Amino acid sequence: MYKTIRVKLNERAVIFKNGLPIRACGPGRHVLWGLRLTEQRFKTDQLLFDALPEVRAALPAEWFQEITLGKRQRAVLYADGKPRKFLRPGTHRFWTVDPSVKLDVFDVDEPLPELTDELKLVVPAREIVEATVLAYQRGLLYVQGRLERLLEPGRHTFWTHPEKEVHVGVIDMRSDQLAIVGQDLMTRDKVTLRLSLTVEYAIEDPALAAHAVTNLRDTIYTVVQLAARDYVSAATLDELLEGRDAMTNALEQQVIGKAAKFGVRVERVGVKDVVLPGEMKTLLNRVIEAEKEAAANVILRREETAATRSLANTARVMADQPVLLRLKELDAMKDIASQIGEVRIVVGADGLKSLLPADLLGPRGNNGHV
Repeated sequence: MYKTIRVKLNERAVIFKNGLPIRACGPGRHVLWGLRLTEQRFKTDQLLFDALPEVRAALPAEWFQEITLGKRQRAVLYADGKPRKFLRPGTHRFWTVDPSVKLDVFDVDEPLPELTDELKLVVPAREIVEATVLAYQRGLLYVQGRLERLLEPGRHTFWTHPEKEVHVGVIDMRSDQLAIVGQDLMTRDKVTLRLSLTVEYAIEDPALAAHAVTNLRDTIYTVVQLAARDYVSAATLDELLEGRDAMTNALEQQVIGKAAKFGVRVERVGVKDVVLPGEMKTLLNRVIEAEKEAAANVILRREETAATRSLANTARVMADQPVLLRLKELDAMKDIASQIGEVRIVVGADGLKSLLPADLLGPRGNNGHV
């Protein structure tokens, strides 16, 4: 009794008799003689296969290859120059009937090979870590939870596995601004005001900044806030309003040292707004108005005193020079005449004598006429 089978080019067959493998058949037509014959077929273009030891013993050695990978080894199976299968630790068998089939074995303790798009399609995401660090960033490479080194800008790829789990963190090194607004504070003289600040900072030590605090912005916010409270509580309102630069310098000195402890460089602390309550604004306006009014009164009194002093000096001069007094009187009459048209003065010799000194009239006749 016979049986005919046909094996395709991408197939291989193992013939069984009474459940035991007796021979392997390659591509082509085969005539089998005997009873209770069965077959098991394999697709060689699937590359990997599993078979019992007895079945493998029936296969020609040149048809397949067997490899055992250790815990720290990985492998990629190529066909026609393209990656087809990714192999993890364990024993693997693959067909080699196609001469283009090639196996590359990698040590996970060594650098990862160039990760092409084709290779990324077959390598599981859990086996590699890929990170791109931009020009304004720095990377932190962690192995088994411990910081191993800093990563400069560029593209980085690493093997990762349970014995050497890799993680990459990225830190932004650019300057940033933080607004601290609406801080209700009380001065030393018990005046409540609302203060708004701005802080400019940048990360100087990325490793320290990542490990020292849980939230960098919140920590900076708190440091500046507490520094502002300490300064305002120790100063009066007048000192704050007159010395913003002094406040800025004091805050910077206090904040810079504390921020450096967690890897941050504080570049500037600025006072943006100082807002007073409505009643305090009204009171200050009254104070300023009173100060201005007092200053104006001082100037007015100074001018009045100077005018009085000038009048006193004029009076002394006129007392010493009666002629000058009479001339001033006549000049005043002239001004009055210019306002009302004319002024007539009728006097006799005695009256004229009272108006003008005798030496101005010259020699007199007996009739009293000039």
